[in-house]
Amino acid sequence: MSRNRTRTGAGAAAMAMALLLAACGGGDDAATGEIKVAPGADVQVNQDRNPIVARNSPALVVNPTQRTNMVVVDRVDRPDYTAGVHVTNNGGGNWQDIALKQPPGNRGKLFAPSAAFDSKGTLYVSYVTLSGPGNSPDSFWVARSGDGGLNFDEPTKIAGPHTFQTSLAADPKSGRIFASWLQSRPEATMCILCFAQTGLPIVVSRSDDGGRTWSPPATVSDAGRMRVGAPSLAVGPDGNPSVLYLDYGNDRLDWENTPGTYDGRFTIVVATSTDQGARWEAGRVVDADVVPPGRFLVYLPVSPAFAISDDGDMVAAWADGRSGDSDVLLRRSTDKGKTWGKPVQVNRGTVRDGVPQDLPAVSISPGGRIDVVYYDRSIDLRGSTADVLLSSSSNSGKSFNKTIRLSDGSSNRKVGPDGSPFSPEADFGTRIAVVSLPGATIAAWTDTRDGTPDTDKQAIFSAAVSLSDKASVSLAFKLLAAFGLLLSIAGITLFVLSRQGRKKAPPAAPSAEARTDLPPPPPPLVPSPGQV
Repeated sequence: MSRNRTRTGAGAAAMAMALLLAACGGGDDAATGEIKVAPGADVQVNQDRNPIVARNSPALVVNPTQRTNMVVVDRVDRPDYTAGVHVTNNGGGNWQDIALKQPPGNRGKLFAPSAAFDSKGTLYVSYVTLSGPGNSPDSFWVARSGDGGLNFDEPTKIAGPHTFQTSLAADPKSGRIFASWLQSRPEATMCILCFAQTGLPIVVSRSDDGGRTWSPPATVSDAGRMRVGAPSLAVGPDGNPSVLYLDYGNDRLDWENTPGTYDGRFTIVVATSTDQGARWEAGRVVDADVVPPGRFLVYLPVSPAFAISDDGDMVAAWADGRSGDSDVLLRRSTDKGKTWGKPVQVNRGTVRDGVPQDLPAVSISPGGRIDVVYYDRSIDLRGSTADVLLSSSSNSGKSFNKTIRLSDGSSNRKVGPDGSPFSPEADFGTRIAVVSLPGATIAAWTDTRDGTPDTDKQAIFSAAVSLSDKASVSLAFKLLAAFGLLLSIAGITLFVLSRQGRKKAPPAAPSAEARTDLPPPPPPLVPSPGQV
């Protein structure tokens, strides 16, 4: 009897512990487990069938008033520079190519688009126009659409020439629009794919009338930082913008596009405004030990990924070579960028495993789930192909235990336009894209599955997956954890009591014949509910 009770107690305890671990997330896909595969097929976003077109650097935005309406914009490098716009009204099931209008009186090439929806569902797409023999930006423009991207009004000018590394963002509540860029000057661009001068500032302008007029640009970057760039613009729930950017330190090699290997560090800096972008506080250091994973073109650098949650928390993610190969790292701030937590490795694998990851994008769902998408080489360790992976965290970025392969076809990183002359791979652009929705994530990326080194064809693909949102599952986790804890206590108690029963069994009662002078024994004890 006691042996059976012992087995029952041990089994109950083990089952309770398993339930408790499951409730706490302990049974999720670990860093050494198998990569899950997205259940649905990828969808090609661009519809052109030109065998030599090269599209990259997608940005993805979702209409807050109709979430099935999404827009992707991308940069086109071949056969000529231009900007692409693609619209879906069924949540990414299929896409439609849309042509942007040429600014009146301007014959430049459209390039480097960015996009944002305001709170009322108005879409804004910004871009620069390139002109001259060096294809330098001559103006920075924005066009608006009131029907989700199917038709656009005449574009208006945000700023004049020499506006590099442009981006756009909208206040999710007021509808105010912000634009950021690196402002150069003629003397600094008198060289090929390089800056001949330092001290170029990152600036931000804002519009309170739907992009029709813009404020004078305010300087964002610190005056003492002589080589800065790659700004990432985001707007917090209080309507205040922030810019994450890179301080390249003493990296003259990439700044001036000359041969060599830079052996120094970069610094990631965040600048914030408390008056809706009119003035900017001094930058605060996010990470001062960034090891660049490779060479890049200073005109078109990869920006660190940046997102602000609905409660004001900030997250920054970037590719970093400090561990010997390129890994995706993430830091989080809970005090509006004043201080930052320790860096967390997003991607799977171990230090110095020789498997690089790069080009991350980050997004935060309304419930707090943090999603990061990036390129990963672990499927083809010895080759030049990469896949797009999604890693998610449901514990505020402390760990990333769920990893999903989004791309159902690998991309050859040597297919595409030439990038830096000092890089062995093609130019895959400056970004990929991810948007975190309640219970789902959608991403878009540069893909070369249909290209070859002869065609250099690059296309934009997308994929959507269902993911449990932190807010929607927290109650279930708490209930399951409470039930598991109670069952664990009951099982362990039964186990201990049964062991004590075996060691301290009472002596056998004498027979009635031997002790006729004693009263009959009392009835047996009834076990408590926790012992059955």
